[in-house]
Amino acid sequence: MNSHDTRQIWTRLAALARRAPADSRDDSAPLGFATRVAALAFEESERRVASLFEMLAPRALWIAAVLVVASVLVNYSSFGLSAGAEDAAPTVDDPVAMLFGQS
Repeated sequence: MNSHDTRQIWTRLAALARRAPADSRDDSAPLGFATRVAALAFEESERRVASLFEMLAPRALWIAAVLVVASVLVNYSSFGLSAGAEDAAPTVDDPVAMLFGQS
């Protein structure tokens, strides 16, 4: 098929589309549709089943909060160093040397 044939086909299709009657159908919703949709939305006879995430999210939040508090309590001694205790802490210039026991 060459380009001349495709142009001819396109021209013929475009001419047919121009002569097609306009769509005169009514596209509004049927009478009472909005009322039925609202009634179905607020119907409580069937309880929706919550997803697994919705059920476990509050529990996971409480568990995370307990873990944060527990970690702060376990490491409280390192937060409460006084100025004198900070001076007594060993100063390490070379952590590798300290690891291998070299001075």
